[in-house]
Amino acid sequence: MSGKQTFSVLVIGALGCLFIWIATPYNNFFLNNSFISDNYIPEAAVAFCLLLVLALNPVLNVLCPKYVLNRRQVALIFAILLMAAVLPSQGLLRMLPWSVAHTTQQINQSPRLAAAVEEAQIPQALFPETIGADLETPVSNQLLDGLSVDTTIPWAPWLRVALVWGIFLLSCWLLMIGTGLILLPEWRDKERLQFPLLDVYRNMFPHPENGASIPPMFRNRIFWIGAGSVMIIYALIGLNHHTHDAVPGFPIGWQLASYFSEDPWRNLAHSIKSVKLYFAFIGIAFFMPNRIGFSIWFTTFAYAIYVMIGRTYFPPFYGGIVTDHRNAAMITVFIMIMYLSRRHWRHVSKLLLRRVTSDPDRLLKVAGWMLIAGACGMYAWMRWAGVPHMWAGIFVLLGFMVTTLIARIVAESGMPYVRIMGLEPLYFMAMLPAGWLSGAAIYIAGFITLIFPISSRVNVAVMVSHAACVDEEATPRTQIKIGYLMIAILLIGFLIGGAVHLYMGYTHGSTIQGETLNFWGSTRMGIAQRHVQRWTDGSWITPSRRLGGILSGTMIASGLIVASLMMPRWPLHPIGLLMVGSHFANVAWASLMLGWILKVMIINYGGARAFRSTQPLFMGLILGEIFSSAIWILVPVILILLGHDPSQVGRIVILPQ
Repeated sequence: MSGKQTFSVLVIGALGCLFIWIATPYNNFFLNNSFISDNYIPEAAVAFCLLLVLALNPVLNVLCPKYVLNRRQVALIFAILLMAAVLPSQGLLRMLPWSVAHTTQQINQSPRLAAAVEEAQIPQALFPETIGADLETPVSNQLLDGLSVDTTIPWAPWLRVALVWGIFLLSCWLLMIGTGLILLPEWRDKERLQFPLLDVYRNMFPHPENGASIPPMFRNRIFWIGAGSVMIIYALIGLNHHTHDAVPGFPIGWQLASYFSEDPWRNLAHSIKSVKLYFAFIGIAFFMPNRIGFSIWFTTFAYAIYVMIGRTYFPPFYGGIVTDHRNAAMITVFIMIMYLSRRHWRHVSKLLLRRVTSDPDRLLKVAGWMLIAGACGMYAWMRWAGVPHMWAGIFVLLGFMVTTLIARIVAESGMPYVRIMGLEPLYFMAMLPAGWLSGAAIYIAGFITLIFPISSRVNVAVMVSHAACVDEEATPRTQIKIGYLMIAILLIGFLIGGAVHLYMGYTHGSTIQGETLNFWGSTRMGIAQRHVQRWTDGSWITPSRRLGGILSGTMIASGLIVASLMMPRWPLHPIGLLMVGSHFANVAWASLMLGWILKVMIINYGGARAFRSTQPLFMGLILGEIFSSAIWILVPVILILLGHDPSQVGRIVILPQ
């Protein structure tokens, strides 16, 4: 791209970033509307990109053809938007600064908790106010409840908190970016992982050969059959809701709980008996490898049957067994990933102190130093926060494990709605004697959970690895620049997005319907607080059956890994275990099953030709649901602006929250 083209891309990308950082908090939390940037196909980014290719480009093509955005420009703009979508909600700021404020409030309102925190010697700099029993917390209280009369927003305490936490977050981001860029060439070029989401992204861009400003996908009749059908279905659902049943709705899924009221079926998981189908998951299943799609839905269903039988016929049944197996599988699969890429990691380690002569090696060297700088920064910051040497190292390792696993899951499956539900430090710390722990380590473990497992729903490594190759022609030099650009976007977004959240909290204090503003995000440190109290009170409880569950889960995961590597036709992949029992698998399993069945039928009865010709149909299902989500997110906003009672408007949730 020329200098003028690059400048125009950066200007448009900056406008898109501001839109995402400002619109997301107000839409998600103040309006209590459907979320718009909380998955790996962020609706806000897709909507902004489609405005460029379907509205701006056609106008420019008529009025000023030389300014039409080409494929590479649109790809880079979308890459910038992907990176911007990390921060404003589930990727970080839904929890920060809300959890910090709520924790400060809870500590000062509870003498017992305040004494525990004091004994743990947690630094005061982590909080916006002085912590201690019965001390006032106006800064935190007013963020959670709204400003008092004749008061102004207290920016100064939050700037100090932003600096302290920003150093740690920058270290975490460097680790994630380095991990994503290191693993990208290994997984894409050597292991040949499919990265299904890239197919979705790239179909939104203009084609480089035909010269048309409208992407070919949007001129395909089959695509519009799929997208139009989905949009009509959701139009009926939306009109049914907003007209109070005057328009007939359209049920999607099934509700069979009333038919399963006797043993053993009453113990079947609710996620099996009551299901909503998602067209985006049906479409994504079409682009997944068959074994991946089958493994996710079959493992979810098989474990539901296992738990049902256990609860009915073998009481008392240990309900934590599914969580234990999932955590064990994560550790086992991580070891497998590192083993398969051992030569690649050895090569990266050798490049760190060598002079590189090729661009691919230069990418790996830069990414390697990012990873090292991030890991060392995390370790040093946690040592400053009072975390012992051993636990600081373990927390860095857990962060790296979560980053690697979520990047692998999305690279193999293309799941847009997923996160790591496991590898939480407190899960493992609870298995150890209290004497092996420290109060600071327990408390900081809560924030490690917040920044890595919880925020993995919109993970930096996933976004940077996809942003780096959204453009098929991106060179390693371009990918290095993407990594640097990601750092800049995260830092700027942290300040701007954080300021928007603070302004929203202080000026409103509740949703437009009068409900608590962002309650879920503000309470994510509750478990860590309770564990700190138990540790200081001498009431530390070690679960008795967890180790056995982990050992059996390790054996199952190891067997699946060996079978998958040795037998190409083996149907079960261990990725199913990584998601089993999680909210994300429970939401998606039925849609993935339907998509998998359709794909198998098309391939078996129509062959490769039928598979290629029906790809636009399934792409239409994905984008049709995203189009519908964008449309029906706007409807409540418009109705409220027109004067309707916000408490009566409501919303329809299209994509999972």
